[in-house]
Amino acid sequence: MISYSIVILVYNQVETLRMTLESLRRQIKNPKTFEVIIADDFSADGTEEFVKKLRYPIFLKYSRSSSNQGRANNRNRGYQKAVGQWIIFLDGDRVPEHNFIDGYFSSWNQFPDSVVIGSWRFPKEWKISRWHKYLASRGRLTMSHGDVVAGKYFTSGNFAIKKTMFDHLGGFDIAFKGWGGEDTDFGIRLELEKIPIHYIPEAFCYHYHNKTLSQTIDEYFKFGAGGFPLLYRKYPNTVIFEKGWLLGLPGTGYTWYRKLISAFLFPLRSSLVLALLSRLARIDDGALFSDFMFDWLFYGHLAKGYKQREK
Repeated sequence: MISYSIVILVYNQVETLRMTLESLRRQIKNPKTFEVIIADDFSADGTEEFVKKLRYPIFLKYSRSSSNQGRANNRNRGYQKAVGQWIIFLDGDRVPEHNFIDGYFSSWNQFPDSVVIGSWRFPKEWKISRWHKYLASRGRLTMSHGDVVAGKYFTSGNFAIKKTMFDHLGGFDIAFKGWGGEDTDFGIRLELEKIPIHYIPEAFCYHYHNKTLSQTIDEYFKFGAGGFPLLYRKYPNTVIFEKGWLLGLPGTGYTWYRKLISAFLFPLRSSLVLALLSRLARIDDGALFSDFMFDWLFYGHLAKGYKQREK
């Protein structure tokens, strides 16, 4: 009887998919209780051909969309194929470590009525730049085993949830089309439903985040233009970014002096300053940057995307 479903979301990630399937094969001790579901968001890198030729010892399902429909839609579609009582979601650029499954098994015993969320690291063989180290030190990644994660810090690249909980929430909101937003929305909804989110660092993956600095900046800009406005409309009384007021983002409970400081800092949010920061961040892979400077670079572009959308 299948008790556990692992949903792997892929979009042009056939090489990391190979590594992920091999890692899961090695660590799943009772294949009869598992199924693996590959949700393919219309890849064009040979993923479909690879899966069709695959001889895998664990029950495997493959679902391919007829067009590129985005992360939220792909995640929901993969879930619809699942029959396990517990569902593990993995993004296509995450390769689980050898004790990944054991980490989740332990967490299900410890936190049976919670959502549990794993951790990630960059691959051992990579040369890690200063800005990569910044990305790997955000949100829950500074927490300890069992700590409760705020909904706004929830990410869906590596987490596990009971099927009944996912059904109750109705899945991910497909109104979120690009990078970012659908994770935060899901986490806030978990919080509003009083479903705890616990951090399990032992269930970690290697994150093959192969985007350049420019691509990452562009993702923040697009999130500001698309995902953030939708979040703000849905949750106008929820603080999504603690320092959003510094960047001129809308939010709840802004005092007059915060508004005054934000107006005073307006020149530092200009396109010219952000362009200068982008150039400086490329010097020695951002070795001269502090975390606050990276905050200003990435979230400044998020705020820029939001402001340009308003015009």
